[in-house]
Formats: sequence, C-alpha cells, structure tokens
Amino acid sequence: MLTNDEFGLFRNLIYAESGIYLKDTRKDYLENRLVKRMRDIGIASPYWYYKYVIQRKKTELLILLDLLTVNETSFFRNKPQMDLFVKVILPELVRRKRPDGQKKLMIWSAGCSTGEEPYSIAMAVLETVPWNAGWEVRVFGSDLSLSALEVAAKGEYSGEKIIGAADEHYLERYFEKKGDKYRVKDVVRKMVVFDLHNLKTDVGLRNLDVIFCRNVMIYFDAEEQRRLVRKFYESLEPGGYLLLGHAESLHGMNTGLRFVYSKNATAYKKAEKAGER
Repeated sequence: MLTNDEFGLFRNLIYAESGIYLKDTRKDYLENRLVKRMRDIGIASPYWYYKYVIQRKKTELLILLDLLTVNETSFFRNKPQMDLFVKVILPELVRRKRPDGQKKLMIWSAGCSTGEEPYSIAMAVLETVPWNAGWEVRVFGSDLSLSALEVAAKGEYSGEKIIGAADEHYLERYFEKKGDKYRVKDVVRKMVVFDLHNLKTDVGLRNLDVIFCRNVMIYFDAEEQRRLVRKFYESLEPGGYLLLGHAESLHGMNTGLRFVYSKNATAYKKAEKAGER
C-alpha cells in the first residue's frame, strides 16, 4: 500500500526529473504502476523502491518514467489538424522557402509514443512536398519511453491500428503486409529519426519548421507548460508552427506565438520577422 508520504516522495521525484505532475487523484494510478516492477525486482516496500531508484538513477529512473507513460496514439489522429498541416502549413512553408533556395524542412514530433504520429507526418509530407524538386525533409520523433520508442523504430503495427485510421491510398502506398502485421515502408522510415528525449531536462532541437506536441502538456502543471512553450519557441525558425492537442491551449500565456485557426483546427505561429504580430 502506497502511503501519502511515499506518494509525495515519488511525486516530487517524478516532477523534478520529467516535469510530469501527479495530482492527488493519481495516487492509485501510481501504486498500480509500481506493484509489478517491485515484484519483478523483489522489493516489497514502496519506500525501499524509492531508495532503489535514487541509488540507480541513471537506469531505474528511466524504467520508472516508462511505467508512467500513456501510449495512446493512432495514425492520422485529429484529422482537422492534419488537414491544416497538409493544406495550409506545408504549402506555406514550401512557398516561403522556395525563392531562397531553402529546400529543407525540419519537423519534430515531441512525445511521439509508438511512432504513429511521426510516420503520419512523413506520409503527409510525401503527399504534399515536391520531392522531384530536391527537397530534404527530416521528421524527428522523441519520447520519454524506451519501450514505446522500440515499437516506433520497428515500424510494425497490427491491422486494427492501421485499417480505419489510414485510408486505402495510404495503406497501399506506404505499408506492406508482414504476416499478421503492417510494416511502414522504407520510403517513409528513412525520413524519420527516433530518439529518447526528456522534455524537462534535455536541450530542445533547433531550426525547426513545425513542432507537434499533442496531448503531452496536459500532464504538466502551469509552470512547466510555460517553460516548455518557451523551449519550443526557441526551437522554431521564424514563421514556424506549433501544433498542440485538441484539449491544450496557450490561452493566457505570453508566448510570442500567434493563434491560427482554420476549419475546426488550431495551431500557433512564430512571427516571420522581429516585431511582427
């Protein structure tokens, strides 16, 4: 049984190391996540497991944080927002970069879970960007969960994950059947790079045109949300875009990012020039 004091120890540690804040109502959730790990390594007391994590911080902390991640995702989720990305954001970036000969796009899927989002982004880019004109596109997928990243790097998904989420065109063009699973084709996989990344403690990427960070900030408190958005702002190129989850908003924050709305979808844009609103 996880006592209130033990819950406080774990909550403070998790917040300090990842930015994830566990409300009081998440006590049972944490306890349920700890039970199996404690059993596997032969520790009976949550307090002694806490001490074990502290002593083996570099390895066991990653395992603890992995236990807490929620890997709920799907291909092409939030269709209105994906349409905004494909029909508005990508064409604008291409038009803006083409005259200067900047034929390079950098996109970050922060909190990519098991990889469906960065692969969806790569497929959307393949459908939109004029590849025969020599464009270079890189999609970075990052997450705090090692187990999720292993699934993402493998790029193989069950039929129930694919069918219904990807239409027939995408299914035929970008997936290949492998036994009872579907494997993302190499033309997509070679565009995507996966890496372990802690949004609180690791340095953000730079020179990005688009950042997807959907359904991640809901696990952070207001202070950590503001800090994370500042990091994203610094990571974006002038004129770059930030896309959040449908339940997330920058309302009330002084971010320097402009709200963009189009057909039931939202995004936030960094000014293209200094002083521009």
